[in-house]
Amino acid sequence: MTLQIKYRPIQFSQVIGQSVAVNVAIASLNQDRIQSTYLLVGPSGSGKTTLARIMARALNCTNPNGVEPCNQCDSCQANLKGNHLAIAEIDGADRNGVDDVREIIERCQLNTIGSKYRVYIIDEAHMMSKSAQNAMLKLLEDPPKDTIFLLCTTEEAKLLETIRSRARILRFRTVDRNYVVGFLMAVAQQEKIPLTTQEAQRVYDYHKGSIRQCLQTLGTVSSKVTVADLCPQIPQDEIHNLLLAFNDRDYLAIDEILQRVTNNGFYPKDLLTALVDTIIEQMATPNTSRNFVINANRVLETILPAINRLGNNSHAFVDCRLALYEAVTVWQQLAPEPIQAEVENILATQANEGVVTLDTKRHQSQTTPQLESVSQVTEQPLPQHQALVTLQPEREVPQLAPQFAKWFNSY
Repeated sequence: MTLQIKYRPIQFSQVIGQSVAVNVAIASLNQDRIQSTYLLVGPSGSGKTTLARIMARALNCTNPNGVEPCNQCDSCQANLKGNHLAIAEIDGADRNGVDDVREIIERCQLNTIGSKYRVYIIDEAHMMSKSAQNAMLKLLEDPPKDTIFLLCTTEEAKLLETIRSRARILRFRTVDRNYVVGFLMAVAQQEKIPLTTQEAQRVYDYHKGSIRQCLQTLGTVSSKVTVADLCPQIPQDEIHNLLLAFNDRDYLAIDEILQRVTNNGFYPKDLLTALVDTIIEQMATPNTSRNFVINANRVLETILPAINRLGNNSHAFVDCRLALYEAVTVWQQLAPEPIQAEVENILATQANEGVVTLDTKRHQSQTTPQLESVSQVTEQPLPQHQALVTLQPEREVPQLAPQFAKWFNSY
């Protein structure tokens, strides 16, 4: 059994980092009159479909503990096994036409066969065609008796406003980084998977906080397949040297960096995305100078549209180079010390957070940097010239985080 299935929450209390959405769901189910339509909105992997399944079980559970499904009765077991006759999951990306909605309407006329509610979970609801959404709207305006619709979407704006206005919205957010890292460390201990805190942070960052994808990656880690293999990252020194090249108007250095990055298996779009992430992180640092912020804004105005246009086709390399050249033209040159200080600030911030150590070599990069334990990070004086991020490996089996002990005991 894969980790994302093994550790999928089956109770409201097990849903990680979505207290607002969970509380709204519980409050709604406690009402005398149940809302007929719910819209679960949030980023991929944040738990929308999981919560919808828990709600569906709770609605039909014959022996609930408050609103928590017992997960033991025939109704709950049927749903957990995926063969409940009154609970249907529909992929909106695959079944997105008017005929599919008509089929739902026809099925709504049938008896629920002993279940209290008929529940439809429609995943990726925004992928339904406009005509299908209009047909669904008529169903939601006059819903069949004892029928509940749970619509899950990552793109709320693509749904008709009239559909959104008829639904109770449960909003999900990207789960806090520290919380997910703690959860991954706890799962790693349960599964005897060697994992460091820095590796867990790397998994989180690589998957943009998607808990499902984080667990998929964690389940693949072994003595032969490391986190660095599964979550490759562009070395930070390449990004820092890119900023220095902007200031020096060094087009040759830009070409060299782009060539190295692509030769190491990254897409040109990955370089632009990493550049944007680093710039935004530095702009949020309190000691960042006003000149850097002004230049950073100019670069972002140039790079962000390019990221949206850039694909992974044969023209991507040239398009990326042109975008970087354009960034050079908008960058206002600073004296060598100020721009170097900004680069050193970026490295110093990361070093203080226990993410990197510093070295003084320039234009040497590790294509797949390895991660180190927090205990290995030591303070070193900032270099006088361009800096290189170096990371040393140390693997550890984590201790079970106390806040997750109850979570695991509930299984």
